[in-house]
Amino acid sequence: MPNTPMPHDTKPKRRRSKAERQESAETSRAYDARKREAGFVRSNLWVPKEDLADIKWLVETRTYKLCLLYAQTRAQQHLSAPRPVRKRKRIAKCDPRQLGFDFS
Repeated sequence: MPNTPMPHDTKPKRRRSKAERQESAETSRAYDARKREAGFVRSNLWVPKEDLADIKWLVETRTYKLCLLYAQTRAQQHLSAPRPVRKRKRIAKCDPRQLGFDFS
């Protein structure tokens, strides 16, 4: 028996607002744009069942290599980028009467 809750135990689905749907769509578009920028393409193919394991292995290894290459180029860009100039923190001017612990 699957480990699913009984129908009377499940919460009713909450309908998402229009703003939530738009935010989700924007997130999805941004994710797709980053993948396309990295050189990936989404595809759906019908493959023979007996070749599925080989094709999955081929795709996983190729994707892993591309991800490593992408991460290396990002790291190189990060290292070659100029470091931001930090502002110096101002030293607070202290009252000399507050610096001592003379309680007399």
